[in-house]
Amino acid sequence: MKKFLLISLAIVLMLTAGAVVTSIYQILSQHHKLAKGTLASKVLCDTIPFYYSPSGHILIDAQINDNEEAYPFILDSGASNMLFSHFTAGKDFDNNGYGIGIGSAENVFVTKIKGIDSLKIGALKFIGLNAKEADFNFDCQQHVAGIIGTGLMQHLVWQIDFEKQMIIVANSLQQLSLSDDRIEIPLRRNKYSHHLRAAIKLRYNKRPKEVLVDLGSNRTLAIKESLLLSDSIPLLSKRIDGQASKGLGTKVDTTITHHYYLLDSLLFSESSYHVTDVTVGAGSKSLNLLGLGFFTNYRTTISWPDNLLILEPYTTQPDFNINTSGMSVQYNGVTQKVEIGTIAEDMPAARAGLTVGTEVISVNGMPLADLDSYCVFKNTSFEGDTVRLKVITDTGDIQSYKLIKTPVFERF
Repeated sequence: MKKFLLISLAIVLMLTAGAVVTSIYQILSQHHKLAKGTLASKVLCDTIPFYYSPSGHILIDAQINDNEEAYPFILDSGASNMLFSHFTAGKDFDNNGYGIGIGSAENVFVTKIKGIDSLKIGALKFIGLNAKEADFNFDCQQHVAGIIGTGLMQHLVWQIDFEKQMIIVANSLQQLSLSDDRIEIPLRRNKYSHHLRAAIKLRYNKRPKEVLVDLGSNRTLAIKESLLLSDSIPLLSKRIDGQASKGLGTKVDTTITHHYYLLDSLLFSESSYHVTDVTVGAGSKSLNLLGLGFFTNYRTTISWPDNLLILEPYTTQPDFNINTSGMSVQYNGVTQKVEIGTIAEDMPAARAGLTVGTEVISVNGMPLADLDSYCVFKNTSFEGDTVRLKVITDTGDIQSYKLIKTPVFERF
């Protein structure tokens, strides 16, 4: 009997080990599928205009499967290629298995992998691509078709000029114009997913940490809060309360508590480059991301062939502080109202007594009555640092506020 039990246990262990190996193989196979693709055009270098979505993402237009109509795609160096389910509905895409996705709330979800026969950006044409099919829950962006991510970007060099809103795509760095005083930062590439990471230090005597080079994040730097606290660095901070923003694979809003922190210095540990006074966001579930809030201070070149980040500053002293009223507004799909989504402590909104969940009926004179008017608001740029707000109080009264944007941290 004892011998029988031992043999049974050995069989279970072997089967379990086999299942683990099979799962690992399947995951690696998914990355292999998503990384496939061939540059079919003979063009070696092309210039592509870009624009911004209401959420602040970079958008470029692309034609898919030889369709004459061009569709907006998010350019995201921190994600795999994706097609959004509202775009694929009713269209004839091949199913190429299943993949795993991670949503904006760090939730894991399973997606279908869709085959893309061809994708054309300007004069560049790719064939034989694959993309995850994912739910897309960002408000006001139902026109966006998907994400151009690492599966396509890893074949080329991408130079992004934020001042001119132009991207130069090339086969090699030699095809680009680069200044003599450029900053070169080595990157490490994940050989399966092709994501790129940079090593940073928060102070000279601290151990380096890796951050994802993420054009899909509109923050300057996001970092897991435990990494800041474990380093025992005394940092200025401000609490942010509210609702998590919706994103890929996110089914419901979740309550969050984040903090702003002020870093005295941010150093790139494999180069001599550093910047000072950087406002970053951190939370218990934050991913370590270097985002657009950082890159927009530079003409930014990301080279997958060279595993290299090249920065050319627009000014001698890039400014990484954030001017804000200390609040955000969101559309609540349950109440079908526009509400205050987040409040940062000791900022103009908090000092005015505003709270999360308060119904907002107008911002800077623009009415916010429903989702349509909210989307018009999200697509509107406002000049100046004054935010004029009208809200409905708990007693049903309409109250007006005038908020002047200030830096998150004042340095004396």
